[in-house]
Amino acid sequence: MDIQQNDRLKFDLPTVLFGASPIGRSVLKVTQKFESWPVLAADGGVNAAINAGLVPQIVIGDMDSVTDLDQLPVSVRQIRLSGQDDTDFEKCLRLINAPLIVGIGFLDGRLDHSLATFDAMARLEHDRPVLLAGSHDIVLRLRGNIKLLLDQGSRISIWPLGCQHFIRSEGLDWPLDDLTMQMGHRTGTSNRTNAKTISIIAGKGDGYVVIVPLAAFDKVLNAVL
Repeated sequence: MDIQQNDRLKFDLPTVLFGASPIGRSVLKVTQKFESWPVLAADGGVNAAINAGLVPQIVIGDMDSVTDLDQLPVSVRQIRLSGQDDTDFEKCLRLINAPLIVGIGFLDGRLDHSLATFDAMARLEHDRPVLLAGSHDIVLRLRGNIKLLLDQGSRISIWPLGCQHFIRSEGLDWPLDDLTMQMGHRTGTSNRTNAKTISIIAGKGDGYVVIVPLAAFDKVLNAVL
């Protein structure tokens, strides 16, 4: 099925999006939480979703990575979008309108694919969060403020998606107060929490990502729901 670039797929619930990168056992446990949420796939991610026991409602992309496309269940709607100027992940982000997108299968494959994933999040024009889960880390894309309940002493990194100013923070060993981050100038790798509650008040900017261990998935998910 063809769809116009200005069309949108609107969901009232958080939406799960599968990519084609390898999915480790630790991440598969996370997917068990999503049975009641809409499940979508970016191109070859449809195979990863089915292997995880979840049949996606929709598969989106140029369909150059899907194996046995004709063997998919008839309930799976296919949205073909051609073009090599953007990735299948970026195509999906442009189409999906949901309060939260949880991405599985975007962090554990090739490095250039992971970099393209970060680039796609940097291009997003809306403020809705995107949460990616990998075997070791989760990545939360944000614009605006966030308050998280994390274990004291947890590793946390804050990376700008372009240029991002921060007004203040609480609960971090290295505060973000009146700090501007920009790739190639200043970033926030391997900060650490010194309290169970951390908060970030963001100013003007292009957005940023918060990176924490996969073990904190439930706590991060609760913070953005």
